[in-house]
Amino acid sequence: MDATAATIAAAVVGFFAGVVLDPLAQQLAEDSRAADAAQAASAQAASAQGASLSGGEPGAGGRGVARHEAGHQEAEEPTVDDSPPLTSPGSGVAAGRPPTVALVPAGRNPTRTVVAGLVTGALAAAAAHRLGAQLTLVAYGLLFAVLVAVSVTDLSHRLVPRRLVYPGAVVVGAALVADALNGHDPRRLAGAAIGGAVAFGVFFAVWWFVPRGMGFGDVRLAGLIGLALGYLGLFDTYLGFLSAFVLGALGGVVVMVVTGSGRRTRVPFAPALAAGAVIAVLAGPHVASSLFSGGG
Repeated sequence: MDATAATIAAAVVGFFAGVVLDPLAQQLAEDSRAADAAQAASAQAASAQGASLSGGEPGAGGRGVARHEAGHQEAEEPTVDDSPPLTSPGSGVAAGRPPTVALVPAGRNPTRTVVAGLVTGALAAAAAHRLGAQLTLVAYGLLFAVLVAVSVTDLSHRLVPRRLVYPGAVVVGAALVADALNGHDPRRLAGAAIGGAVAFGVFFAVWWFVPRGMGFGDVRLAGLIGLALGYLGLFDTYLGFLSAFVLGALGGVVVMVVTGSGRRTRVPFAPALAAGAVIAVLAGPHVASSLFSGGG
């Protein structure tokens, strides 16, 4: 298959992948919200029962349970998913949560779905132009499809569904293994493993010590991105995450200006992570060549 045919085929497949994944991701996000609500109701009932058993007074035991459960919920914000809540130190109470802003419509929305398909198709075509018709195109085309879907759910629900990230990581990893064994240097798999582990570890540390600033969904997503970028090389991994933090900061300023919200408004970080990954995959070699060859 020549380059033009591969680009067209990737665009078509990417479009349909985006159209399929967008409503699926929305459904996963809504299911997660429902599970979170049921879990919160159960925790509240358990707290009330504990207070009742202690004599009806909101004593230390009741307050401890309430604070503990509030900490559970806070730890998963601002980007949560459908996993059981995790505990971390420094978690705040619900009353102190910063406001959130929904930036795209949630649920069934044909316009949003078509746009997601077009964006995914364009990214897949760009990946085909950059990588050619080889197994790496399968890996990074799928990566882009997952990144678009989770970016939309983060913008609409403030959720990064783990049931989308985990399968994506498995398939992307399998495609990279197949590519490495099909003529490329198998040692690149070590870079992928290191990139995924380091990215997950660093983001986990940020989430653990500053739970208000990052949700655990971002931690998982960072692991997937680190896996994919690590296969390309250390510089690509660095470029991807550096771009993500720069774009995240700029995006936060834009959201605060456009919505008129305050500094404590929670801004979704998954779109910035996704954009950083796209920059690294599509422009990494060009940026590296410009930097290390003096721009020549």
